[in-house]
Amino acid sequence: MKKKWTRILLALLCCGLLASCGGAGTSEGPEPEVVLDFGHIQNPGHALAVAPEEFKALVEERSEGRIQVNLYPSSQLGSAREMMEQVTMGTLDMTCCDTADWAAALSIPELAVFNMPFLTKDLDTQAELINTIVSEEVPKMLEGSGVRLLMTYSNGIRNPLLKTKPITCLEDIQGIKMRTAETPLYVDLWNCLGASTVTSAWSEAYTLLQQGVADAVEADATGLVNQNLQEQGKYFSKIGHLGAIYCVFMSEEKWDKIPADLQEIIQECALESQNTQLEERQASDDAAEKKMEEDGVQINEVSAEERERMKDACQPIYDEYAEKYDLGDLIERMLALNN
Repeated sequence: MKKKWTRILLALLCCGLLASCGGAGTSEGPEPEVVLDFGHIQNPGHALAVAPEEFKALVEERSEGRIQVNLYPSSQLGSAREMMEQVTMGTLDMTCCDTADWAAALSIPELAVFNMPFLTKDLDTQAELINTIVSEEVPKMLEGSGVRLLMTYSNGIRNPLLKTKPITCLEDIQGIKMRTAETPLYVDLWNCLGASTVTSAWSEAYTLLQQGVADAVEADATGLVNQNLQEQGKYFSKIGHLGAIYCVFMSEEKWDKIPADLQEIIQECALESQNTQLEERQASDDAAEKKMEEDGVQINEVSAEERERMKDACQPIYDEYAEKYDLGDLIERMLALNN
């Protein structure tokens, strides 16, 4: 806890120093009525870092300075898990994490269903899922949790990047040491596929590959390049095991203190930011794949037949969520979007 608060204080101090270094001759405007602190793990330039920057610009412009949004990228305020805890405690206003991580942080396991393995076939299907089922169902699941859904972003389609060999079939995954997030659903996914898992914070992925602690990492193409992981992994195998859905949740306590007219502005800007991010996501990943190839990474597509075998291997996860959490109908609705 002491380390967590030290990070927060240092980040706030840095922002204060940067703000005090403005050019000569600038005039200060009126004090904002609402200040929103928004932390996340992505480095500047990542699609999930650009979207909050756009949200900040929209909100501050349309509120005419009545709202100020402070962004803390690159894990300045801690790991994803730590920032989620801060939002639930009311010490951080907003953060962006995938629904499987939020499921663990909020003790609402049903939230992980939106990040099920092999759930969506492509980004267009994922965008449809976000704009329909996710927007309808997540607020219901959050009732009484102390947080609210503000907007939802796509973190692309995740694929593995490996050091020594590509994946062409299910058998190639057997025994691979896969770095993945400290998220039960992701650990279960890779165990079902036959890999062993090395869990860590995202910021540690490069070192784990470099030192040989892990044979592979898995993420969206943009995220891999944003962390320079193509310097360590040389085989990018497009199995499309996960369409990662990231929700921006906000402290309900903070929301209730915001005047109604400013709440409306925030909601409008959140939806606009969400729509823009979904539209631009494919271009971001295409550019990242091009960068990988330029850096010597071999990219291969896994056949539809092998992808179906991999999905079948993950059937126990589907069965658990359908039976344990009574989500069978919801899962069928989501899978139907692929048709």
